[in-house]
Amino acid sequence: MAKTEGLRERRRRQTHREIQEAALRLAVERGFAKVTVEMISAEAGVSTRTFFNYFPSKEAAIIAMPQMPPDEDVAAFATAGPADPGDVLLDLIGLLLRDMARHPPERGALHAMFALGQEHPAVLAAMLAGFEGFQRQLAVTVAARTGDQPQDEMPRLIAGLALAVIRTGMENFTTGEDDNAIPYVERAVTTLRALLGR
Repeated sequence: MAKTEGLRERRRRQTHREIQEAALRLAVERGFAKVTVEMISAEAGVSTRTFFNYFPSKEAAIIAMPQMPPDEDVAAFATAGPADPGDVLLDLIGLLLRDMARHPPERGALHAMFALGQEHPAVLAAMLAGFEGFQRQLAVTVAARTGDQPQDEMPRLIAGLALAVIRTGMENFTTGEDDNAIPYVERAVTTLRALLGR
């Protein structure tokens, strides 16, 4: 059963990525305003119904938001037990980094995504909404470990700091020379550790 769920999760991630890559490719080639959901669906080889199972709009499809790690990894994080909030934060970032290593982002795609966000307010709004949604998911994950409620201050703050580290690393990655995003995020973690006195 776990193996089947693993295959299903991989397929879901693959379809998500294929739609996102098609949306971004078309937006760059033809201009964002000229791209439709139907064009993206055809390019990705899926139906428009499948498109809307993954994304609420073409703006959202362009945004390569981080995805939550597999359920088993999230469960392992949640059951690791209570710890100092700083350790929970670093463990959460470690969880996200491990998933990023398995599903590495591509610098050109991220650069194009951020550029489209600067040019089109609707894309920027989708990007900000995506970050907010991901932060809420992280807060739920943190709360499962700490015993707090997801809306409590500590889970929200830990989730926000983790997302800030990932986002800073990603933005630095888009303007860097290394094709691997991990070192950029790790440098942001080093800065965070210095701020925390660790």
